[in-house]
Amino acid sequence: MKWTDDQQRVIDHKYGNLLVAAAAGSGKTAVLVEHVISRIMDKDDPLSLEQMVIMTFTDAAAQEMRERIKAAIDKKLSENPYDAGLIREAGNIQNANISTIDSFCKRFITENYAAIDLDPGFRMGDSGELKLLKSDVISDLLEEHYAVQEDVDFLNFVDTFSGGKGDSGIEELILRLHDYAEANPWPMEYLDNCIDQNEGEHNWKRFYLNQLKARVRDDAANMEYALSICEDPEGPEVYIDEFTANLNAIDAIFEASDIESFAAAVKSVNGSFGRLKASKAELKDKAKDIRDAVKKDLKSIAEGIVILDKETEEKMEAGIQAGIKVLVGLTREFIGRFQDEKIKRHMLDFGDLEHKALEILYTVDEEGNRSFSQIADDYAKRYREILVDEYQDSNYVQEELIAALSSERFGRPDVFQVGDVKQSIYSFRQARPDLFLRKYNDVNYPTIELSKNFRSRNEVISAANDVFKRVMIAPVGGIDYTEKAALHYGFPDAEYDDALKSEYMTELLIMENDKSLSKELFEGEELAKEEAEARLIAHRIHELHERQEKTPYRDIVILTRSPGSWADTIVDVLNEEGIPAYCTSNEGYFNTVEVETVLSLLNVIDNPQQDIPLAAIMHSDIYKFTDDEMAEIVNARGTLRPVFDIQNGNVGGQDDLPCIIVSEDSESRSLKEKDEDTYGIYSIYDEEKAGSSEPLSEELADKLLDFYRDIERFRQMSHYLSIHELLYRIYDETGYYNYVTAMPSGSRRKANLDALVDMALSFEKTSYKGLFDYIRYIEKLKKYDDDQGEASIYSDQDDLVRVMSIHKSKGLQFPVVFLSGMGRKFNKQDLNAKILIDSEYGIGCNYIDLENKVKIPSLKRAAIKEKLETDQLGEELRVLYVAMTRAVHKLILTATVNDAEKILEKFSDAETELSSTTVRNASNYLDWIVMAEGRMKLEGSSEGRNIADPITVKTYTLADIKRSMNERDESLKEQQEALIRQIMELETDDELYRRELHKFSYEYAHQDAVGLYPKHSVSELKEAEIEKFEEVRQSKEAAPWMITADHSDTEGLSGNVYASQQSSEGRDSVEGAVIGDAYHHAFEKYDYEDAPERFMHQLKEKLPEAEYKLLKEERFRAFLNSDLAERFRKAQQNGMLFREKHFMLNLPHNELFGTGTVTEHILLQGIIDAFFIEDDEIVLVDYKTDRVKSADILIGRYKKQLELYGKALESITGKRVKERLIYSVILGKSIPV
Repeated sequence: MKWTDDQQRVIDHKYGNLLVAAAAGSGKTAVLVEHVISRIMDKDDPLSLEQMVIMTFTDAAAQEMRERIKAAIDKKLSENPYDAGLIREAGNIQNANISTIDSFCKRFITENYAAIDLDPGFRMGDSGELKLLKSDVISDLLEEHYAVQEDVDFLNFVDTFSGGKGDSGIEELILRLHDYAEANPWPMEYLDNCIDQNEGEHNWKRFYLNQLKARVRDDAANMEYALSICEDPEGPEVYIDEFTANLNAIDAIFEASDIESFAAAVKSVNGSFGRLKASKAELKDKAKDIRDAVKKDLKSIAEGIVILDKETEEKMEAGIQAGIKVLVGLTREFIGRFQDEKIKRHMLDFGDLEHKALEILYTVDEEGNRSFSQIADDYAKRYREILVDEYQDSNYVQEELIAALSSERFGRPDVFQVGDVKQSIYSFRQARPDLFLRKYNDVNYPTIELSKNFRSRNEVISAANDVFKRVMIAPVGGIDYTEKAALHYGFPDAEYDDALKSEYMTELLIMENDKSLSKELFEGEELAKEEAEARLIAHRIHELHERQEKTPYRDIVILTRSPGSWADTIVDVLNEEGIPAYCTSNEGYFNTVEVETVLSLLNVIDNPQQDIPLAAIMHSDIYKFTDDEMAEIVNARGTLRPVFDIQNGNVGGQDDLPCIIVSEDSESRSLKEKDEDTYGIYSIYDEEKAGSSEPLSEELADKLLDFYRDIERFRQMSHYLSIHELLYRIYDETGYYNYVTAMPSGSRRKANLDALVDMALSFEKTSYKGLFDYIRYIEKLKKYDDDQGEASIYSDQDDLVRVMSIHKSKGLQFPVVFLSGMGRKFNKQDLNAKILIDSEYGIGCNYIDLENKVKIPSLKRAAIKEKLETDQLGEELRVLYVAMTRAVHKLILTATVNDAEKILEKFSDAETELSSTTVRNASNYLDWIVMAEGRMKLEGSSEGRNIADPITVKTYTLADIKRSMNERDESLKEQQEALIRQIMELETDDELYRRELHKFSYEYAHQDAVGLYPKHSVSELKEAEIEKFEEVRQSKEAAPWMITADHSDTEGLSGNVYASQQSSEGRDSVEGAVIGDAYHHAFEKYDYEDAPERFMHQLKEKLPEAEYKLLKEERFRAFLNSDLAERFRKAQQNGMLFREKHFMLNLPHNELFGTGTVTEHILLQGIIDAFFIEDDEIVLVDYKTDRVKSADILIGRYKKQLELYGKALESITGKRVKERLIYSVILGKSIPV
């Protein structure tokens, strides 16, 4: 491959720091790989991969880099098979430091965990688990503060910023400030600065003053333009003196040195704008409009700066400072408690990885001075080059990490950074493009530009350059789009057919959405803007696909800024119009009907008293209650909820079974009389609520009872099945899994349900347990937009159109790109928050006087809002740049507006060089395109710019789209009729029919073995046995959860049993499984040879604090006083006590299950709690913490389990199992099985 001169300079770079500004499509990855290979094979000073650190932004990029480097080494080895250096590096590639910065930090702290007293067995916290844990920590934190009534500042803070009922607003504020702190290398110092910056003069005032002066400077430029119009021979000469005076007055504003004098000057100037004399000059209106706009802007500036008297200002600052101190204090407490909880769980999050690494790399002396540690020096001397990809998306934490690892302090600068600041689009991850710009703008910092684009046709490049050379300016985007920063076509010598040039021109397609016309054309339906634009996109795709050299669907990608419902609309419309399409969004998963349905069912299983999920699941395709049926139920019963009938501790006993109330022409029967296996805990009639309403029909009563029966059965399962197993049972028993598979897009729906199981498996690896917490886990994922998107069932080779977010498209390329939603307004909602936070200037909020119900604008909040808005617009510019540089052959921009001509004329008089104010005035991407292109030419129009312009414009009406749809429908109808005629003319092939029939009549010889699993755990078999046992038992007594509703010592139940159930499953009480684990660990670790009287002290030493607190002293004492404990003690003394023993056993299926003829071997796996050898025979013991009243229940539930354990022990040891015992912690005794 022939490299350009700049590419070759990057490849050959050997010593010193280097910043590579690699534009879109510049072949960056290929160049980096070649650079690495060049350094490895350097004849004079070769590097080993062990001496390099290569950091990428994503795991996928790291894997691609590793594979490319490996392929390049393999290729060089094929040419030089005996090269010792290449052979060595081929062996190093798998262990090379090629990873994301998070992965590098994880490896680094694992190697150096002792330096910070870190548990080396840490695990990475699951995203949902961390969100749940954060919420729990904050909830506890706020609850404690509420308990301190004299904490007036806290209570005032909550009243001011809670944002309605509940504490969600406070929680979000704490988490937001926590995120900003975590993006700083030294979080606590950042929090301190948030307080300090509100005391005295700080940079934010200078920033705000400079921003406002820049705005006034643009106003002055506009006044100069207006004055030039007046001085035109045909201009309104009568305005010259007034405009000159106005301009001079504006110039005086720039003399202001502080915000106060600036505000006074602006107000003075604004008041000097008097009424204009009448004039009949032709250009009068134009000049007057410009002056009026300047006057309006100056008035806006003046009104935005509130200068207060000293007393009011001091009161306001004291109030604001008090609120900020409360927020900072709460955040500090949260950080400490959150860290403590993670330590208890031996867990880290990704933020911890970087901060723990910094903790190792830096030391702090007694005066608080920070310096590099010895470990940092050792690593810096080890590495010869640190290569950082996508440097524009780095943050301050990563900058400090790189500085610590660099050997620059030893006189050997070695940081090689690559990126493109124009593609920095991850501010929501606290990316700091200013780090890149600081070096890029430093004339002394070594920099190489890779500006040649080898991806796109010149038509695509020209369109991008034409737009950004005018709208991407330093005051907004951080960088001026100069010739140096612009894209340059990488194949200048390539020959293209000029006749095809217009075919590849970038297009701007504008849909005029006339609501009244949409009702007329679309059968009374008023098309939303989203659907109207989707119809336009479908129309253009049809044109591309149906031309002579048709464009395959797979070549087309539709990009959107924020997919959500917009992307769903596009996909639905395309599919409706016969265009296969799907969305690769990270959004929308939780809103799919199949996922919402299952989550509603899980909510009802957890708590049947929730009206919304209860109504949703009843109305769903699983149970199919109609609106009329649900109304009839409410009319008859007063509620859809199941009603609990509990009196005097008798839980729905045989004598208390509630009645089914049916219509008068049917016989009233008790549940017992109707169906012996119906659970006696529900009534479908609530006399108090129903009054004298009409009773249910017998058919509806039966349907309702079936529904309640399902809910209760699933409730029982939820107590002994894991969440993923419960989901499988729900899918199977309701038939919903197969049902959604048969729906349109069934494969994707099925995959979505599978993804819900995968989430359950992830949840089960966390520190949380049970259905209640799983639902909370999912709710947190939904609330904080941790949405993985719908499951993908397609590959890149499938011939369909893809819809994806601009962010997801970064780093990718596509033959044809539609950039949709150009007319959608920027989302500036976050700028209206009561409290604004900035990484540089800290916290800003207005002062709210609760007593007098008065809000006073804060100057600092205004300054921070100005900065955040500027940063946001800069990011939007960069997002647009990324979007417009994805296309290889064709770029098509689409927008929906009410009046296309008005939009296109909006910036027709824009100045040659757009001011920052003009660029900032854009409300969407379309505004930037229009202001960049000036007077744009409509197709077929003689006005505007000429055909050589890089972007052609065409407008559509709904009538155009409807006409095209009708023509296509007619064409498809003709094709279908022709196809039917061909089918009818086909002759029957009898031989083919016989062959196909034979296929369907084939019988498999080993049908009995179908569906067998090659491996089973004892737990799986145990749960199946429990389920069988409970189904039989529940026909005779109340459901088990009614009996085990509480883990307290209360034997009976009273009141609302469901409330007790919720209390036991809520986060404020302990799950039975967790208690069981605690007792199992205690039995496993207890030393029977220790003094019995110090047993609790011994357990406190050996168990984690959380587990120790779950043990009840009297229960463990009862065990130690038992005969079984004495036998354990003797066995331990003789070395014959064995605890927590894992086993695997190979058994024939018919021997394992005791039925059938299948003899295939099954692998059985399990863990035996304890056994000991006594008189050369085995005594098997299993501990149980089930809350039961009878030993018979435990025997019924676990007999099969102990039989399997016994069989395994006899097979493995060759000794006879003489006793199988259950030790019940609740009953306090041993039970022979």
